[in-house]
Amino acid sequence: MIGSFFSLRKSRRTFRLIHRHYKRKHKSLDQYTRESIEGYLNALREAILKKDSAEAKRMAKELDQASFRLMPKSSFDKARDFIGGLAFALLIAVLIRTTWFELYTIPTGSMRPTLKEEDYLIVSKTDYGINVPLQLSHFYFDPDLVQRGSIIVFNGGNMDIADVDTVYFYLFPGKKQFVKRLIAKPGDTVYFYGGHLYGIDADGKEIAEYRNTSWFQDLEHIPMIRFEGKMEMAQNGTALFHQMNIPVAKLMRNSTGEMLTKKASNFGDLWGMKHFAMARLLTRAEMILIHPEVVADDGILYLEMTHHPTLQGAKYPDLAVSQSIIPLQERHLKAISDHMTTCRFQVKDGILSRLGWNTKGLSAYLPKLPGVPDGKYEIIDGKAYQLPFPTIPFLGIFTNGVTRELPADHPLYSQKPEVLQKLFNLGFEPLNHYMPLHKHQKATPSRYAYFRDGDLYLMGGAIIRKDDPTLDAYLAKEKQKTTPFVDAGTPSLDEIRKFGLKIPEKMYLALGDNHAMSADSREFGFVPEDNLKGGVSFLFSPPGERWGQPMQPSQPHATFPNLTIWILFSIAGVASSLYLRRKLKKPLKF
Repeated sequence: MIGSFFSLRKSRRTFRLIHRHYKRKHKSLDQYTRESIEGYLNALREAILKKDSAEAKRMAKELDQASFRLMPKSSFDKARDFIGGLAFALLIAVLIRTTWFELYTIPTGSMRPTLKEEDYLIVSKTDYGINVPLQLSHFYFDPDLVQRGSIIVFNGGNMDIADVDTVYFYLFPGKKQFVKRLIAKPGDTVYFYGGHLYGIDADGKEIAEYRNTSWFQDLEHIPMIRFEGKMEMAQNGTALFHQMNIPVAKLMRNSTGEMLTKKASNFGDLWGMKHFAMARLLTRAEMILIHPEVVADDGILYLEMTHHPTLQGAKYPDLAVSQSIIPLQERHLKAISDHMTTCRFQVKDGILSRLGWNTKGLSAYLPKLPGVPDGKYEIIDGKAYQLPFPTIPFLGIFTNGVTRELPADHPLYSQKPEVLQKLFNLGFEPLNHYMPLHKHQKATPSRYAYFRDGDLYLMGGAIIRKDDPTLDAYLAKEKQKTTPFVDAGTPSLDEIRKFGLKIPEKMYLALGDNHAMSADSREFGFVPEDNLKGGVSFLFSPPGERWGQPMQPSQPHATFPNLTIWILFSIAGVASSLYLRRKLKKPLKF
């Protein structure tokens, strides 16, 4: 039955194509040729109507041969058919990809560990509304369908994003699409503490999702990429500091500064930035060189934390900051190793570089990692993996997301301080100038320290517990400072209202799950409502425990935009089928 169905379907297609070609050419054909082609067409039509698949297949073959012999296609005919078919296919593809669904490949690690490089996704374009094809607008949009924590896809048009232009189908100019997690909606006020989010909605009620959902509790959220954010030099020489792409402060040449936002009178108060520090690891020799004034207890390595950015005491064009030091012992290094996370990197001849980099001419700037075999690696939460296979899309082989956990004796698990320091300081930026060189170094690792419930955290894990004698000694000294880096505690609702980040109308806050490798709202600002194009529905490659719906709230299916698009495409499909069937059953008119 299935074979007969497909045989008849193929015969119908042959009939339609040659019948259309005959209608275009019949006036230029002689009587014998017309009668011959019409005879074949009638015979094939009768076999199809009788559902005689074997006879239809035979007649379709004879008709095809007769058509090729008696009325061959000219170059113009071939070009017209090709262009017409291509135009129709492009029209259908554009409509489907912009208004219904689309297949995506993840190009970067900004959403790790939820989504990894070269993951293959199905993106629904009907989650929030009905999109206008190839435009930054919607026929219909329902803001109530947008859920905090959803993984969204948005267009980069009319946003402060570099290199955003692209071309779709090699024909249509457009803007690149981006995948991030939606953090906050219009009217929300968001505050950062302890790697977690706190907030109130437009009605002044606590945003409960921040404290009772895995997609917020299991991820680490950092309020900035760098303290100075995006710095812009005005024509008069004034340094303007932007956070969330909002001008928040300025510093004049005479080193006098001014906050530009009513949210805070101090730079570090902005949406909880004072609770976070930029972190790096120093050796004893680097400690003596960089911090000769600090008298610190002996440590195997030293954790340097740069914190409390402020305009007070700033030296143009840099913000003033405070720094604190904690000596680390073997138990602390073990905790750092257990939570180590890096980008994907490669090692070749003992040289470390980020995976995908063109290292030509960079050898002098790349760090050495002796003893590690050549290969491609990643480290996630203390576990090291090797990427064993390449991806070959045209063969249907999508394996770059398939990794193999390394055995416990692999050199990447080395507890040597020099190895641990390199993996921590260079885990996301594997260039030598990110290693400690001097006190006020511009190139600092994308590593962040913060307190939560009395414990000190790095890389999302508690590295020094509140009952640790090392932390007790640190706090005793730190509390004597004017700006100590200590646990200030969970923010109150009043603190959130006063210092939190408020999301403007028709704007959304979007952050990458991998804050250390993500260009997101912290850099390019809020995402306009018109730019929202859909949400990630399904991860279908690579196979494994991440296969299926990614970590996010479930999206309802019986919604107006979803049902409307499904109904419209279903009607179009049924109407096309009925039209072709009706056309096939009509008597031939020559």
